[in-house]
Amino acid sequence: MPPAPPLDADQELDDGDATAGGGTIISVPGHTPGSIALLVPQLGVLLTGDTIAFYNGDPILRVFNIDRAEAIESVRKQARLEFDIACFGHGSPIVSGARRRVRTLAEGL
Repeated sequence: MPPAPPLDADQELDDGDATAGGGTIISVPGHTPGSIALLVPQLGVLLTGDTIAFYNGDPILRVFNIDRAEAIESVRKQARLEFDIACFGHGSPIVSGARRRVRTLAEGL
């Protein structure tokens, strides 16, 4: 794929930044530089962005990644977080026991 041109950001986010709604920004590069996930601890929800997809009944490492090693470390980082529900950029959410399933993915990488 040809590289996409950069976009101007309204606001830059850093790993660990808090959102107005009580979420936490999680830096998860690898799929693309600057990729983020969002953890909403009060709800036990992780929004993985494009680092993890849901395919054939399981979470998977996204197939297309700019830096595979960095993407794998980003999956492992998310597996260390506390959450019960995971929502993916591609595929259905896991609405219960998601952390265990993401940990299983991370351990297999």
